[in-house]
Amino acid sequence: MIADAAVWAWVGFVAMAAGTVAPLWAWLSRDASGESHAKYYLTLAGVTGIAALAYLAMGLGVGVVSTPGGDLEIVRYVDWLLTTPLLLLYLGLLARPSRGVLAGLIGVDVVIIAAGIAASATTGTLSWALFGVGGVAYVALVYGLLVSLPRSASAAGDRVRAVFGTLRNITVVLWTLYPVVWALAPTGLGLVTPATEMLVFVYLDIVSKVGFVVVAVGGADALTYLTAGSAPDSAGPVAVGDADDTEQTTVLADD
Repeated sequence: MIADAAVWAWVGFVAMAAGTVAPLWAWLSRDASGESHAKYYLTLAGVTGIAALAYLAMGLGVGVVSTPGGDLEIVRYVDWLLTTPLLLLYLGLLARPSRGVLAGLIGVDVVIIAAGIAASATTGTLSWALFGVGGVAYVALVYGLLVSLPRSASAAGDRVRAVFGTLRNITVVLWTLYPVVWALAPTGLGLVTPATEMLVFVYLDIVSKVGFVVVAVGGADALTYLTAGSAPDSAGPVAVGDADDTEQTTVLADD
């Protein structure tokens, strides 16, 4: 028998709280050795820290809004509205695209979440139309993650590209499953129960956030190449050689 949705919310809280420890510990440890990468680690800690607070609220039954589409756990969407841009920001810190490219990706991400909120709060044809809007926006986001950001990351060293590629792949694969769950849940076709929906969302959140953070912290040696301004293993020609590359490789650099 599947546990109550509140139980899975508490599981999510514990997992996210535990996931917040890793980047904070790594940051403080590097500070002690005189090698600080505060913005990288605080971005990662923000992802799981915000998610932990959201799951705490859901476990306490806070943040449920009654809508024509049924009860809406608005804190879940607030969580996604805050944490998914942070995940994109971290990928941007690794790839160092232009501000315009990064802002565009985050803007599309906000459209996806907003469409999800609107679709969950409505019913019938309107709900599915809004779901479709979010789906189209998601295709644009995936294109940016698979094409635009890798062009920027091409100037980085092999280690940076490897860490970026792993994190990007985690993001694309797992984020693609979220709309599938939405469509099967009571928000869509109603083929799964609210408890099952919460179970699957908690699982996806743990892997896509805590997993992302753990991999990022494990690949923290790549940050040394970024803060140094170049990587010793990237002496070969850059894949994309237009004039924008200079801006792309410096605009998000450390001071």
